[in-house]
Amino acid sequence: GRFTRKGVSKINFVVTLTSQTVPAIAEINAGTVLTTALADIAGFSFENNPIAVPDLATLFVPSIVGGESASDSTLTFYDDDASSVIRTALAKSNAGYIVLCPYGITATKRCEVWPAKSTGYNDEWTTGNEAAKANCKFAITAAPNQAAVIT
Repeated sequence: GRFTRKGVSKINFVVTLTSQTVPAIAEINAGTVLTTALADIAGFSFENNPIAVPDLATLFVPSIVGGESASDSTLTFYDDDASSVIRTALAKSNAGYIVLCPYGITATKRCEVWPAKSTGYNDEWTTGNEAAKANCKFAITAAPNQAAVIT
């Protein structure tokens, strides 16, 4: 049935996975929990770049499937002056997997496994009346598995 992601979905940064197809609950839970500090998510979508293949027979320009890439991906967090766990885990050049669990970390449920490398963790500066935030951008280093199943 329909649901809201708030309070259900979980996101962890995991350094090592035995399988990107069937990640184990213990491996996901051994990673750094990102959910509790997460303020915003951008990217983490798989994209195809179709190739136009015009021909002389028609005015319509059809296309074929082309190369694939991941959109620019960023996680924004509420900053925490008492803990540096997330900042340390996502320090520049740290590699691992962003594991997106839309239905929680539950056996037999689908999850997404994104091989990623941090390009840097940065404070966001503002004079506005809002909570302090920081963000981490990621290079997606290989094709994600958007249909992995938690074991």
